[in-house]
Amino acid sequence: MLERRRRAADATEAERLALCPGDPVLSVLRLRSLDGEPVVLERAVYAGWIAPAVERIARDCESITQALHENVGLVLAYGEHLIDAVAAGVEDSRLLVVRRGGPLLRRRRIVTTHEGRPVEWSDDRYRAGSVTFSVRDSVDADPLVRQVGDLRSTS
Repeated sequence: MLERRRRAADATEAERLALCPGDPVLSVLRLRSLDGEPVVLERAVYAGWIAPAVERIARDCESITQALHENVGLVLAYGEHLIDAVAAGVEDSRLLVVRRGGPLLRRRRIVTTHEGRPVEWSDDRYRAGSVTFSVRDSVDADPLVRQVGDLRSTS
């Protein structure tokens, strides 16, 4: 965990977390590695109501989700994931040790409780070739939705 700080929610975070812009949130920046190589940069924003529990979690904790379940009984029951490709910005390239403008896989996700209460909004950047995502569908249920990308935004 590189950084953990309270701040005001921006408009996107407020919308995703069902808050008002300016409401308190906890921002967490984590760098994950495999075999000593940095592979994913996680930028998570937690709703203010769960921030105290997240702040009590050790900085070297492997899974915040598991720690929240064990410490306060919180179950993150539902998630929506948006996956696209972006170019590495200055911070991404420095921390992930890739060239600026190089390709990264971005996964943005919102997770909620069983009741649908938003807990976390996250923007994760993966080094090319570091992970594989699997999506299963069938004729009965196709969870995959294709959307037109926003060509103006790569951050």
